[in-house]
Amino acid sequence: MIETVNITWPFGAIDPRIHCPACGTQVLSPLDEEGPGCHHVIFMIDSESGQFNYITEDFDTILTPFRKENNEEFGEWEATDAFIEESELDTFYVLNMILAGESEDGEDSVCLRVGFELFFNEDQQEIYDELERRHDEEGLHDHSQN
Repeated sequence: MIETVNITWPFGAIDPRIHCPACGTQVLSPLDEEGPGCHHVIFMIDSESGQFNYITEDFDTILTPFRKENNEEFGEWEATDAFIEESELDTFYVLNMILAGESEDGEDSVCLRVGFELFFNEDQQEIYDELERRHDEEGLHDHSQN
């Protein structure tokens, strides 16, 4: 399963500004009509339309086995759900920004799903591995959740 974070944005609040967790680049703002502006973003899809607002060619290829072309009720949103549930790729991360609707039951809420591919170059990986080793030595990691 792909790592996923859900954030519920309060109804009536100013539209969220989403930043990349890897490089800090602003990925989405209410005034931005362009693409994500960050090479870590691999897709953006919203639950209201069920269609991609943005998708890279690489992710489109990765998603192909999760699509059910002959099932009209299984669209891009459902294929993305299947990818998140079934994939074991450890370089992906998904943010679900839930934009709360007016009704109390959340029926008119919309989810903006942003997928990131986080990767390290060799130098960054060495630093990350060293930090992991130090945290393990100091007992700062709880691996019971893994």
